[in-house]
Amino acid sequence: MADNDQSLSAANPANQQTNSNTNAIQVITGYNPNIFDPNKVLSALNTYLSLNQTINQTLGLEVKYFRAVPQQRSKDVILQEYTLSCVEEIPLCIKVMLNAGNIPDDKYNYDLMGLEYNVPLEIQIDKKYWEQEAGFGTAPQKKDIIYFIISNRLYQVESSYLKRGFMQQETTWIMNLKKYSPEASRKEGELLKQTIDNYTVSEEELFGEAIQSDITKLTNDKQFSPFNSTEKDKYKILDKDINILNYSLNIGGIEVAQSYYDMNKTILYNAIRYKNSSDNITSTTDRSSTAWFKTKSHNEFFDVLLIQNDNTLPYPANYKIKIKTSKRFSINDTFMISRPGALNFYAEVIDDSLATESTYYCKINDKVINYLNSITTSWTTAKNYKMQLLEPVNLLNGLNSNQSIFKIDIFANQFVRLKYSNKEYVSILNNKLNYDQWYGIVTNVGNSWGQFSVNIFENSNDQNKLNNIFSETLHFNSEPIIVDEYTINQSYSNLTNIRLFTCTIEEEHQVNELLSYISSNADQALILDSCDPLMIAPYINKPR
Repeated sequence: MADNDQSLSAANPANQQTNSNTNAIQVITGYNPNIFDPNKVLSALNTYLSLNQTINQTLGLEVKYFRAVPQQRSKDVILQEYTLSCVEEIPLCIKVMLNAGNIPDDKYNYDLMGLEYNVPLEIQIDKKYWEQEAGFGTAPQKKDIIYFIISNRLYQVESSYLKRGFMQQETTWIMNLKKYSPEASRKEGELLKQTIDNYTVSEEELFGEAIQSDITKLTNDKQFSPFNSTEKDKYKILDKDINILNYSLNIGGIEVAQSYYDMNKTILYNAIRYKNSSDNITSTTDRSSTAWFKTKSHNEFFDVLLIQNDNTLPYPANYKIKIKTSKRFSINDTFMISRPGALNFYAEVIDDSLATESTYYCKINDKVINYLNSITTSWTTAKNYKMQLLEPVNLLNGLNSNQSIFKIDIFANQFVRLKYSNKEYVSILNNKLNYDQWYGIVTNVGNSWGQFSVNIFENSNDQNKLNNIFSETLHFNSEPIIVDEYTINQSYSNLTNIRLFTCTIEEEHQVNELLSYISSNADQALILDSCDPLMIAPYINKPR
């Protein structure tokens, strides 16, 4: 009877024989077919490899595989790698196996460097299957690009190694992936770039506009450029005789501006020209402008002898005006005509053929005529009118083929006129603005909502800082125009903080914009002119 405590042979326990008397193990001699022979596993190994390849081809996840082939001339003996690679234009359509068969999670990670996938991601490809698709002797390499069709994600290979499986045979390529990112050392052809664009939606497409908007707001080169008001100014050209005067415009303890333009001390009519300011305004896009201005007067007044309506005058003149003076005026001059009381208006000279008789054919805007008639129908025969040659305060002048098609002016300290295309919109203040006093103005030109609005503010002594002394909204006919260049014309005025935006400014934000020395809406600005004075560094003699 066998001893139950006797050790059994691992080779063939069924044929183990024992001697109860001597406890000796019988030595087996000769050939025994039941003994395990490791040298006869080749057929099992071939079966294993075939199953591995078949499962990869059958159950794998389909991907587009772009191989990054190293360039032979980029061999680096120090780093022991190829530093340059070219990506093949035509991808391999192969299938890969995922760890535990799980498709990559849709979860994203956000960090300081942007959007990142949940990495690392490990994939496997059967070695024989890889060589069948990519060629014998090839291998997955770092910088290869992989596109997962189902999850619509783009990865690149970070590392790869060849795994030894059954009987220490090379069976599977193991790869760790990370999110795709363009690299300078990896050349990608135009066809590949187009393919990647078709397959994926990039971070730039999703957030590019918002990112660029934030960058523009932070850098704000239009206001922060060190070359402003110099010969190297990237945004404007100034009349060489224009004066830029240092002045602290303080509103309720807030420094709104540090300098201003004296628009009277110029030779050129277009005293300021803004570079690269072409503007395509469609029938659905809006514009808004802001500025601080101060009107100035000169003491040269002339008596008005005659104001007569005449419909036979050359178009668009509608009134004949005679002045008591020997001084001659020219076409396009602007008369400011007023008398004690409420009567105040402007007239533009259209024809000066009777200038020798001190008579001029002028145009008075129809809305201005209606305003004067609302005060008194006999305004043309009123006495004691005085005329002053006073060009309008020009806040903005958009030119197309040297013709004004988008122009904002203030006439006679009381009339704000917008010239848009071939139409005029006039907003009439209740009272004249004072000379030598700073005012802030916000105008909105709303093509998308069919309105033109004007808001004028003055300094306040209370906690509100600014008082809105005038606000009006007019009906506006939407119309597309193209502006070649924006300029600002000479006038009897001081200007600062001249801004033009590609959107309208809501009423609740207008005060903040006027009180901001540095605009927070630089990403939507076409013009940001803070009237920076020319910095002249003191000369320092070179020491010996």
